[in-house]
Amino acid sequence: MSRSRKPVNPGAENALDRMKMEIANELGISEKVRSQGWYSMTSADCGRVGGHMVRRMIEQYESSLGGQSTTATTTSTAPTGTLTSQYDINSSN
Repeated sequence: MSRSRKPVNPGAENALDRMKMEIANELGISEKVRSQGWYSMTSADCGRVGGHMVRRMIEQYESSLGGQSTTATTTSTAPTGTLTSQYDINSSN
């Protein structure tokens, strides 16, 4: 059975596109994207945007957990920040 290319939630696709452009703007590449399109961007720039998108989605998910207690968040040796922040070589932690 082949996979459908139809999005499961079209609203989510629009929200992801908005997030992608917002992050491109924060990284300073939005003008190039608007004038030349995503197809002309380097794989490094696209990967950087995708990485920031994933990081932001993880942060949003973690903040939505809020007061819920889980085993990982209740241990005293748990790292602070997001799951990916401890591995981010670009952060100043």
